[in-house]
Amino acid sequence: MKLAEQARAIEDKDSPPWLSIQRAIFREMEEWLDRAEWNPKLRHPQVAAMVVDAIEHRRQRADWHVYEYVLMPTHLHLFGEIGALGLKETLEDFKRWTGHRAATILAEDGERFWQREWFDHWSRSEEEDEKIAKYIRDNPVKAGLVQKHTDWQYGSWSK
Repeated sequence: MKLAEQARAIEDKDSPPWLSIQRAIFREMEEWLDRAEWNPKLRHPQVAAMVVDAIEHRRQRADWHVYEYVLMPTHLHLFGEIGALGLKETLEDFKRWTGHRAATILAEDGERFWQREWFDHWSRSEEEDEKIAKYIRDNPVKAGLVQKHTDWQYGSWSK
């Protein structure tokens, strides 16, 4: 039985088995994203720099407090606290603005830049915070892009 089918078969969505399956699905999705070459628009230096600048700009105007982030060739990991506007409004504004700017840079008017959905995860402890931060820092290494995370120029550590 596939993981998604297993998850649908579990009624208690707060149970350890359901959470375990969700984590396995997330890991599979991350591995797929790391291998994906079908849409590496974030690999374009001007686009990557623009997205990093947009993250930093929103940090400065207090839309969010970012602990760690990494911009990968096909996706973004962002760990932080969202400000007064809330998660939906903040991310939709970020995606709309950066998507429009990317389309201008890439001369791809009308093409979708970000996927419609995003995947959020709530951290409930300092221990979990550190695991998430480490996961983000390790992402470019795990994807085979660099030997050390500090060698990847599109992360919170590079600012």
